[in-house]
Amino acid sequence: MGLTSDIMSLGGLAPAHALLRMGWTYRTLSHAARYGWVTRVRQGWYAINDTDALLASAWRVGGLATCSTGAATYSLWVPPDERLHVVVPPNHARMRTRDDMRVRLADEPDESVVVHWRRATAHDALRAAPLECIVDLAACHAPEWVLGTIDSGLRRRVLNRADLRALRGRLPSAWASVIEIADDRSESFPESVLRCRLAAAGIPFRIQVLIDDMRVDFLIGKLVVEVDGKEHHSDPAAFERDRVRDTRLSIRGYRVLRFSYAQVVYRPDEVLASIRAAMARGDHR
Repeated sequence: MGLTSDIMSLGGLAPAHALLRMGWTYRTLSHAARYGWVTRVRQGWYAINDTDALLASAWRVGGLATCSTGAATYSLWVPPDERLHVVVPPNHARMRTRDDMRVRLADEPDESVVVHWRRATAHDALRAAPLECIVDLAACHAPEWVLGTIDSGLRRRVLNRADLRALRGRLPSAWASVIEIADDRSESFPESVLRCRLAAAGIPFRIQVLIDDMRVDFLIGKLVVEVDGKEHHSDPAAFERDRVRDTRLSIRGYRVLRFSYAQVVYRPDEVLASIRAAMARGDHR
């Protein structure tokens, strides 16, 4: 077997001492890293070249990818967050910058790196387990954003109801109401965000309701609330289909409110004010 195969057999990331036991020498490992056959992510640690760059960066810092960084690797919906989140054990030392294993993070602090100081269960050599990522998300982001990740975890079968019970025990009691409304029927991150806000506001609603052959995101009496995804306005065909849907719903006696991803995620108070105004006019009756 070659060096890459041996690293793969160790999970895609391997410490030098394990490779030495397999018969490789320090000279061979250094040579392989120098010529780009493998990647040296930290002193004494080697990875295969197609290792995800963010995961390699997390390990270079000194821990496991977690929070939004880790959750994204499970194809979960995550909050808009470009930072690198890394979970490391308490009192961990010798952390490095995300791009250079020779530079200590303490010497060159980086606002794009968020360190979560705690012990976390690993899913594999580079990532925290999905439940651990949710715990760290709750420390960084608003409840409605975290609900989006939880919903997608249920939808993709990455999380289950037992995980939700475990989550209730690990998060402060204030999170119980958020976990309680987790729902695998949510079809997008902004839908989850709005559902959380509506529930907190005490506005009764139903989700994913079928009206004739049209499935609507939210139904409040006769008021339909639709949420467009990020990509919606770059797709003229989808835009036109939605206009046709809105017209058909209007013919059937429904009023339609439609909001963009940016409105729901970044300006939720504006969205709630619009829904309340529609209800005050009686659009839901």
